[in-house]
Amino acid sequence: MSAKSFAVRIFLQDGSADGVKIIAKSKWSGRGMVIPRSSLPAEQEREELAAPGVYLLVGPAAAGEPPTLLIGTADPVGKQLVREAAQQEFWSAAIIFTSKQDQLSHPQIHYIAARLLQLAEQAGRARLANPDLTPLPSLTTAERADAEAFLAHLLSLCPLLGLRAFAAR
Repeated sequence: MSAKSFAVRIFLQDGSADGVKIIAKSKWSGRGMVIPRSSLPAEQEREELAAPGVYLLVGPAAAGEPPTLLIGTADPVGKQLVREAAQQEFWSAAIIFTSKQDQLSHPQIHYIAARLLQLAEQAGRARLANPDLTPLPSLTTAERADAEAFLAHLLSLCPLLGLRAFAAR
């Protein structure tokens, strides 16, 4: 996606830049959230977390080290985040992306996660907690185009959220 102007609305739910953030981008059917790990129990009933989506678990970077990143998908994403909180210790924040009105299919969501893994691997700016790269699922040309468009919007938001794991050096 070439650089085009867009507007972003970031709602700071707690009135703090370190709290829960709800992200909306102009001309995009997606929605994003950043949830600090400590806030996850209080956010479980959110409508956004009842949808299928892609999540990024981000662990803080040690001195001179890249951040740790785990990329996953779930339906619903909220229940999987609870499981991840019980199983994974490294992360301090979850970045979640879902689509409004469930406009993405399960294969498209898996495709987006697989592409994110590819991009993170290529960029080498994060230590991936995923054990293996996920193969790209088979999609029709139209489904792939929709997934790539969603991915491009998602990627345009990551630097704004402090995540540069997908940007080429």
